[in-house]
Amino acid sequence: MKKLLIAILVGISFLMTSCAVIEGETKERIVAPENNLAPITGKWEVTELVYSLSSINNQDEATNIGESGLFHKDGVVLGQDYTSNPSFKIKKVRTRDYLISKFKLNPASLQIEDDYIKVITILNEDQYFTEFIEIDQDTMLVYLNESFYRLERQLEEVSLDEVERYINVEKNVQRNLGEIADESLSTGLLLGIKTQGFDDTYQIPTWEYKTYWINMQNRSLEGLYELDRLLLPRKNGFWFIDQERNVENGIISDEIEATPLFTPENNSEIMEAMVFDARERSLFEERPIPSILKNILFVGNDYISVENIELDREDRRTLQVYAIDNLAEKKPIKLSDLIGDTGRDLFQEGVRSVAAIDDNIMINEENVGLVRRNGYWTLKGRINYKENEKELYKDFNIKAIPPKEMVSYDELAIPWDAVKLTVPDVEDVFSSPSNEFIVVITTSHIVIYSLEEYDINNTPVARIRLPNDSTVIMSEWGVGRYPQIWQNEMIKHGATEIER
Repeated sequence: MKKLLIAILVGISFLMTSCAVIEGETKERIVAPENNLAPITGKWEVTELVYSLSSINNQDEATNIGESGLFHKDGVVLGQDYTSNPSFKIKKVRTRDYLISKFKLNPASLQIEDDYIKVITILNEDQYFTEFIEIDQDTMLVYLNESFYRLERQLEEVSLDEVERYINVEKNVQRNLGEIADESLSTGLLLGIKTQGFDDTYQIPTWEYKTYWINMQNRSLEGLYELDRLLLPRKNGFWFIDQERNVENGIISDEIEATPLFTPENNSEIMEAMVFDARERSLFEERPIPSILKNILFVGNDYISVENIELDREDRRTLQVYAIDNLAEKKPIKLSDLIGDTGRDLFQEGVRSVAAIDDNIMINEENVGLVRRNGYWTLKGRINYKENEKELYKDFNIKAIPPKEMVSYDELAIPWDAVKLTVPDVEDVFSSPSNEFIVVITTSHIVIYSLEEYDINNTPVARIRLPNDSTVIMSEWGVGRYPQIWQNEMIKHGATEIER
């Protein structure tokens, strides 16, 4: 009877969630390759180490020279890495903005003189694989292990048979070395947790942020760690996300900082470029600084969602989404820039669902955020208004799925209602991409359960105690070879192992 009920809930959940994804647009316009052709084809070779962001292990980095890259629309091999299910994205970006914001690197360091460059991103089953900068038709740059390498084309085309042969050889080599026992069941989850507190001195809320790491190998727990900071995996490496509170001359202000965990060698060049940016921004910042608290709601690969609390305006609360690479600009992103031209209409539709539009209602398409609801990341909007001279607001759901540029994986193996049957105090839930386990957030714990078909194993794999008023603001999945890399990164930056 239990399996029948869960099967019915699965069917209902499918019907409710099988609406079309609304394709988004970002400030850097993304263009899908036409005619199902790969934007990179043929056989390439790593010919030169162009620039290293770290002075450590330069000898090891040089060993990548001579490695091959094979590119076909149905398979890609780059050195020891490969994907049998690639997808491609192309974007044209301003060279200086892209390199300084993502790598803190001046274009001159890579000998790039063009104002704009084409960036080609390869995804493996919708997860980041690697990214290339096109120099010309037969030359590219690739960022690997904190270094930039030059690739040169050797052959115009390669057959899928040749790509598959390379992949099979690499799989056998890795198995012989004991690097992968069963790649499909190698899964890790980085969870960002926010815990709210209270500052008795200033009578305002505070927030503490932690990262929890769960490493499952073939249904067995291999690693459980915690770190007292937010550690975010991005396409170009790991970053720390921090909230810094400053109190000076009666002004209380929070700043969100994103720090890459690599240090370029020619820091003076980069600082000169960033100082120039600061001069430009300073023209707009010569005004009194208000007291604003920043409550982080969501952190993803490229975006962060924040609630601003303006203490000088009766705790007026607004929502904003920022690009992580442009946090210093403090320029929020409109809903239509995230999900496309329908964003404005969907925002106004949401406003009408909670209020009659009049002069007292402030409609701002930037007043949008990302939050968890019933096991999914969801978009919500907000309107601010005054009533009897009091600052008030109303939230509403936005009827659109967050684009993959914001949330790459967000699916449930078991519907919310089915989880609630087994875990009545569930607050949130996450399913692994291979559906071998779920992570349940309750009012007091993170609980890991194994899955067997549609059944939750009633005996938890592990339980982690959570402080009161804790919520999830980040969920990043790693599969295949990534869990071991991510676990090493957690340990490297001071994570402590959690007792089981």
